[in-house]
Amino acid sequence: MTRSLQIVGAGPAGMSLVLALCNRVARANGDAAPERQILDSLRVLEGGAGPGGKMGLYHINANTSAHDVVRGIADGTPFCEVRDRYLEHSQTQSKLIPLARVEALMVQPLAQAMREFLGERLRCNARVARIEIDDGLFHSFTRDDRLLARSRSLLLCCGAREETLPELRPLQSRWEGSGQFLLRDHLDGLPDGDGPVVIVGASHSAFSCAWRLLHDPLFEKYAGDRDIVILQRRARIKIRCTPDFAARHAIEYDPERDVCPYSGMVYRNGGLRKDAKKLFLQIRDGREKRVRLAAMTNLAEHRDLLDRAGLILQATGFVADLPDIRRGGVALEVGNPSQHGELHDLQSDLRVPGLFGMGLGLNILPQGSPRGEASFNGGIHGFQSYPLSIAPGLIDRLVETMAMETRH
Repeated sequence: MTRSLQIVGAGPAGMSLVLALCNRVARANGDAAPERQILDSLRVLEGGAGPGGKMGLYHINANTSAHDVVRGIADGTPFCEVRDRYLEHSQTQSKLIPLARVEALMVQPLAQAMREFLGERLRCNARVARIEIDDGLFHSFTRDDRLLARSRSLLLCCGAREETLPELRPLQSRWEGSGQFLLRDHLDGLPDGDGPVVIVGASHSAFSCAWRLLHDPLFEKYAGDRDIVILQRRARIKIRCTPDFAARHAIEYDPERDVCPYSGMVYRNGGLRKDAKKLFLQIRDGREKRVRLAAMTNLAEHRDLLDRAGLILQATGFVADLPDIRRGGVALEVGNPSQHGELHDLQSDLRVPGLFGMGLGLNILPQGSPRGEASFNGGIHGFQSYPLSIAPGLIDRLVETMAMETRH
């Protein structure tokens, strides 16, 4: 069976597209034939045992967009009861809620509703290893060459991985990515040597790693009295906060470029949040002396420190964890998504018709009010992609693609 769309990955990004499709159909009062056709014929392929992704497994507290997600769910969808239960729960009244609670109160209930709604259209334990593009159709295969789905369009929501910086590859035995570290629930595999912990990068993930080392009982003996050094490339550490908070804590910002016109927040999309924010202020003000920041132009200038390090954590971002993609038998490297998620052949920089992607590792900067502060130049991923209008824009392109195929 050739389907209209297959979605590879049922984590936050893949679920976002299903939510947006259901919203479009529910709000159209019966006048959403293309969206209904996509929804009825799609196949969602998830490599794990169920939808939902890893969000609740991270040992981190942070502001989340959970409220924005559930408030955006329309009446008449299979997900509106999850919305109402979430918004009525007393713990959700706080904007600062641990990811583990978001997982229990929102992600897993949405995942269960998605299972029930999609039925056989959701296929779990179906890891896509290879995608073949042939005659304008997308064929997804397992590692042992079993065909999982065939479709006219395909959306990659495969998550991401951290690639070791070239300068750190000789130190691989003492290296770990921040994502892996923030998922850890045991010490197995951590290097045994003495020496400082060096965190490369000064992102939210970097400060979250430092916070775990300082405050998570799992690392009490491992961290001990080690020095923790955060190598900071950018001149300024951004803090997500209100203007009043910024004034009280002497946080510098540009009122014209660094304040989100939609929410009034300083560094709404680009700043440190909750525990990471608190830790940075403690370091800056001299109240936390176990961690120090060190300016970094390049890693070579800190070679001695890296050679002495007992553990090196890299917090410098992610790349998309995509399956092998071939067109006409020739390997294809894709990326560089447009505002509507359309992926390009990186060699020719030409759009690959019918191929889309979003989520972690395929960041898309939203337009309009969701974009946040004018100075923000990062990406929005995961469950934020739905309330920030990325998924609806992608649906517009899918509908246009379907209309063009019909005309031809």
